[in-house]
Amino acid sequence: MSEHDKKSFDEVLDLIRGQHVAMLTTLDAGRPVSRPMGMQDPDADGTLWFFCRSDADVTDQVRADGRVNVSFADGDYVSVAGTASVVDDVAKKRELWDASVEAWMQSSPEDPSVSLLRVAPETIGYWDTPGTVGSMVAMLGGLVTGKEPDVGDSGVVGAPGQRP
Repeated sequence: MSEHDKKSFDEVLDLIRGQHVAMLTTLDAGRPVSRPMGMQDPDADGTLWFFCRSDADVTDQVRADGRVNVSFADGDYVSVAGTASVVDDVAKKRELWDASVEAWMQSSPEDPSVSLLRVAPETIGYWDTPGTVGSMVAMLGGLVTGKEPDVGDSGVVGAPGQRP
């Protein structure tokens, strides 16, 4: 892929907006630990938000070491490397609260046992694919022709103010 084919930050953010469940990887005594998390809509600067319990392992891990990775694999593939923090801001919880969070948390935004995880992205890797069927067709075509298949584009972008 040529340099002019690279996606802009906003284009990569649109890939993220199309996905709602992510694998959040934290560190526990230096070992990576991953779990699926429901994500709220990201901010314009790429900040990612997740609701969690204040006493969950994930909040302890983020408080001990904020380095995280958030990966998405629903059609397009995106990997966000960044720094997480635990946020206990009732106004922000109210802003992001919706019916799915209420069903999952069985609580309210005012409940002190509910926290937010804020992930500030540093770099975002992406693999924009034509989908499973399109990728399979391209790979089969590559087998037949002996040429490398075109299965989409990939790259790394930095969050605003960050360098990839």
